[in-house]
Amino acid sequence: MLQLQPVPTIITFDCYGTLVQWHAAVRSAARAILAGRVTQAEAEDRSPTLADRLRSAAVERQQHPPYCDYKSVLRSALAVALAEAGHTATPEDEGTLLSTLGRIEPHPDVPAALTRLRARYRLAIISNTDDDLIAGSIAAIGVPIDFVITAQQARAYKPDHRLFLHAYEIMGVTKQETVHVGMGQFTDLKVCHELGIRSVWIDRAGEPPNPNWPPDAALNDLAGLPDLLSVA
Repeated sequence: MLQLQPVPTIITFDCYGTLVQWHAAVRSAARAILAGRVTQAEAEDRSPTLADRLRSAAVERQQHPPYCDYKSVLRSALAVALAEAGHTATPEDEGTLLSTLGRIEPHPDVPAALTRLRARYRLAIISNTDDDLIAGSIAAIGVPIDFVITAQQARAYKPDHRLFLHAYEIMGVTKQETVHVGMGQFTDLKVCHELGIRSVWIDRAGEPPNPNWPPDAALNDLAGLPDLLSVA
């Protein structure tokens, strides 16, 4: 159980990966895109590599100004990932990617955990995305979220401090009144460490922890989060 002094009024979350099945969705999109070019067996075999490269290329693009919307980031990342795999991205490929990522189902542990947390705290999402792209995934979660703060609104991507600072301004709270919950070490734990934000790492992938950005607590999923945050 975390020592929550001062007591938070709002719990903020990363969305993709933390709350919804982002990695599975990207692999599904990669598999569908490859299926038009290679055999089904090859598409199944190569989709994890393509998905990994697509995600890393997207993170790389986010870190280089000027700011551009997340759908453009994804299109650019897809072009890079496919080119490195020996293919050329088409508008149909882009459509497949964006439609797949337009509604991502939550991890099974998420709805119940958020429902319990809502009994005590307000809930918010701080996400590297566009407002319209995340809307379907928020609906899929099925639990009311008080604030959804996106990179599109702040015109900055995590771990840029501006996204978190914008979120606190919109929510009308200070960082001392929050706890942030996220899966991404670079995108979430890094900025929490730099700004002194209390954080809980959701280590769904069994990653080695980065000693430079230690969280206040770590869990494998959200099931134990209400107890960690003292929810009856």
